[in-house]
Amino acid sequence: MTERTTRKEVKDTAMGITLAEYKRADAELRIEEGRIGFIAHAIIYALMNALLIVINLAFVPENTWFFYPLIAWGIGLLMHYLYEIRFVRRTIEEREAKVEYRARQILSGEASLA
Repeated sequence: MTERTTRKEVKDTAMGITLAEYKRADAELRIEEGRIGFIAHAIIYALMNALLIVINLAFVPENTWFFYPLIAWGIGLLMHYLYEIRFVRRTIEEREAKVEYRARQILSGEASLA
């Protein structure tokens, strides 16, 4: 085992999986989970806001309040889209860089385990 090769790399390579393949599969899984979460959030947003519109117009038509939760929840849905769909690759790359930096510190003996 060379100085730059980690135990995980040796174990993964022995199983037929390289570290690059593992990282790519992990990134794809995170992206897929983010999309599924966003789609579920969007469906619930649409259904609940449709229900709130019906409740508002059926019971208190003179006071329209349904657009307040529609806008507030819409902002939350937009943030979910931005961070789970739009910027997820950058977040994954930043995390991988941090993990690689920490692993190099540990291998060189600079970081303590405590």
